Amino acid sequence: MSRDLIIPPGRVLPPMPDPAERPKRPPAVRPAERPERAKQRGRKGAVRRRFALLNAFVDLAAGHCTRAELLCWLTLYRHAGPDGTARASVGDIARRARCNQSTIRRAVKRLLAAGLLQRLKRGSLAGGPSAYRLLYPGDKGNDGP
Repeated sequence: MSRDLIIPPGRVLPPMPDPAERPKRPPAVRPAERPERAKQRGRKGAVRRRFALLNAFVDLAAGHCTRAELLCWLTLYRHAGPDGTARASVGDIARRARCNQSTIRRAVKRLLAAGLLQRLKRGSLAGGPSAYRLLYPGDKGNDGP
């Protein structure tokens, strides 16, 4: 602590500043004037597509999936970018879903067969993790609405 802040015994405290005399804050910048808002406008459609994908999955496919398939799809959904692609290894998905790796391999196989998932790149030790695209239920190979 600074010695200026310590008042010796017997001295009177200095007066408190008047709230009316405090310096005022600069006026707030309106949202339309913020430059970063221009970047976010393009993402609005991507956010809608992501929620449309999630709603379609829950409404049309989740009732027919096992627990492992649900956890696998939701883990990939969480890691997916705006275009619906996710890069993750089976080990990473299994760790996040708290399942065995063989269970996740089976779940990925079933999701591929059901048309809920598309494998874009098969992962390897030298090549890195697999790349997947989440698909709308009932639209094999289609990116949805």
